Amino acid sequence: MTSTENDGWLNSRHEAVFAHIQREIAAGRLTPGTKLLGERRFAEQLSVSRETVRLGLRMAEQAGLIVRVPTRGTFVAPPRVDQDLGRMDAFDSTVRHLHLSPAYQLVRTGSVAADSQQAERLGSVPGTELLSVEVLGVGSGLPLAYYQSFLPPHVVERLPGEPEWGAKSTYQIAGHALGANDLDVSQEFEAVPLPREIAQLLRVSAKSAGFRTVSLFTHGATPVELRIGWYPGSRYRFRITRQVRLTE
Repeated sequence: MTSTENDGWLNSRHEAVFAHIQREIAAGRLTPGTKLLGERRFAEQLSVSRETVRLGLRMAEQAGLIVRVPTRGTFVAPPRVDQDLGRMDAFDSTVRHLHLSPAYQLVRTGSVAADSQQAERLGSVPGTELLSVEVLGVGSGLPLAYYQSFLPPHVVERLPGEPEWGAKSTYQIAGHALGANDLDVSQEFEAVPLPREIAQLLRVSAKSAGFRTVSLFTHGATPVELRIGWYPGSRYRFRITRQVRLTE
């Protein structure tokens, strides 16, 4: 590899380290899943300090080029999830399109009392007992999304004795329990810094840029599930096609 001293320095040495990683990926010399050298060897190879390498790797992580897995190392990231907002596919289907192996990891379940906003969306009253289900969506071992779902009593009472929360999306399990073949969903999207606990689960830096979604699933006029989703911004790209009105 050539030294970053010859990269024009960009604005600083660590940006040159970032540019080096970017070029290697673009040229196909670093492919998804490739493990990068450790910081010390990387620094020696590029003739820069370890702190410079560390800052360059942080930039690359924030840009979605690499992922850092505690105790395992730093790897070239898979392609970003390209999500079309005009349609909704289950997480496992979306991930398979990236040639990754999808899985759901159950984080926890429990009962919570509905607050006023949850109660309004789910057609109940504040204080109603809801079932909370928290699940991590994973692609080939890489956490890609964190979901917390709230299910109202009329759905919970129809659930099987031991729901397979790790087998399908929560809304799929809830919908099937009601005998529904399809569901409607309304969604809100917001760009946010990821809370520390969720960032840790998603293996990104605390307060990294991300997306927060609020999804209400219904069957006819019946609320089925309220779900809060968190997505690391470095691993997702959302897009939508809409009609533009040219006249009043």
